[in-house]
Amino acid sequence: MRIYDQIPSLRQNTSVALGLFDGLHRGHQQVISKAVSYDESLTPAVFSFDYDNPALISKPDFKTLLSPTLKIELLESFGAKLFIHPPFSSIKNLPASRFLREILWGALGAKAVFCGYDYRFGQNAEGDTEMLKTFCASHAIHCEVVPALTEDGIPISSTRIRECIHEGKMEWAQKMLGHPYTIDFPVSEGRRLGRCLGFPTINQPYPEGNILPRFGVYAALAQIDGKQYIGVTNVGVKPTVGANNIPAAETYVVGYEGDLYGKRVPLSLIHFIRPEQKFSSVEEMKVQITRDTQEVTRMLQNMLR
Repeated sequence: MRIYDQIPSLRQNTSVALGLFDGLHRGHQQVISKAVSYDESLTPAVFSFDYDNPALISKPDFKTLLSPTLKIELLESFGAKLFIHPPFSSIKNLPASRFLREILWGALGAKAVFCGYDYRFGQNAEGDTEMLKTFCASHAIHCEVVPALTEDGIPISSTRIRECIHEGKMEWAQKMLGHPYTIDFPVSEGRRLGRCLGFPTINQPYPEGNILPRFGVYAALAQIDGKQYIGVTNVGVKPTVGANNIPAAETYVVGYEGDLYGKRVPLSLIHFIRPEQKFSSVEEMKVQITRDTQEVTRMLQNMLR
């Protein structure tokens, strides 16, 4: 898949999926699937944008659900051949009419366009699906507005997914995402206390701006060198040992031995086990980690591949 962080002049006919696609949930996948499967003579493209400045984000609760690396991997698996994602600051002041004429029609060469029912575009979000359909009709572009996909009778949305993750409801988040909530933050060097306790861990600090799950212990699956391992993950600030106040995912990877410092390890949080807690002693914490490991292993051993 070719990836552009600026708007290219493609000089080819495309079938374009339009949207922010934060999280690439099942509703987003439905839009992208239609663009990919519409006409094999057209190049399937995804047009989005990146928030390059937090001050430009209009939604106060907006937090990133998916890293750029994982997003690209998912888009490739969905069949997209082009991914165009310019910085938001470069297009936020572009009038909707110019977006349609100069970018969609001109630069991207769109012959088919697909978007969600609530898609907005252009300066101050002045453009809507009716404006898009009118423009496409006048330029012989196929246009399809995809209705909301529901879960439990309510439209799937990134907002609902963020709420579930924040509350530790990972099964519900996965139902709406169509894939587990996964991080792949770089592994950083910790205090090596887990190694002394017999449970060596990897530490993945949460970058600012990313959605924070409910603090606590999770059953997790880690991908390392193409193999899947069971993980016992604590998301939080390690209150027993008083490490720092930077939230991190600290994971004991069952059965793995090796140095992962500096590497990106995809880690999927599958099920919330218990809240984060402060123990009266390190020995008490060791006993609880043993129990957690036994419970998580029983829960996930059939999911290994």
